[in-house]
Amino acid sequence: MRKPLRFVLTLPAAGLLLFFASCGKEPRTSDDIFQDQMQLPTVYFTAETNTRVIAPQGNSLFVDETTGELAWPAMACHNPDCPGRGPDGEMHLFICPQPGYYAEPDGSVGYDPSRASTTAVKTAGLCPECLKGRNPNRLTQDERQQFINWVRPYVLPETAARIHELDAERKRISDEERPGEG
Repeated sequence: MRKPLRFVLTLPAAGLLLFFASCGKEPRTSDDIFQDQMQLPTVYFTAETNTRVIAPQGNSLFVDETTGELAWPAMACHNPDCPGRGPDGEMHLFICPQPGYYAEPDGSVGYDPSRASTTAVKTAGLCPECLKGRNPNRLTQDERQQFINWVRPYVLPETAARIHELDAERKRISDEERPGEG
């Protein structure tokens, strides 16, 4: 009979301990949640060797320390007929590098407008596999828009799940901060 009694007494004690431990913490703010979201793992690919790099979501373009190459965020083509889809139907992942950017010797990102390309501008945001066999100059505005709509940033499944949790926490905080009605 002692073991059940000990168990019954342990639960309230643990609850009180958690209550008092949380009393000293500042409540999280929307900024805290945003900072957490910017640190979530994201897939990038390097421009020259197509090396996959996992880095915080807050990066847009950076020089990968391992390869010394520019790393661009991975994009995913959601076109159901994309010729780049994998054998099991997985989306084609790619990057949209802009030729005006380059890696500086000190590891920073440089930009030279003379390196920019008008071809890159015409194909920016479009899946390279979907464009194979098509002339981007001959796409109608509606066709171009459809191809653009299929392309979205790639989000790792675990990152998507965590974003969902953070969004729910952000909504809860927002609801708590709203003045009561009545």
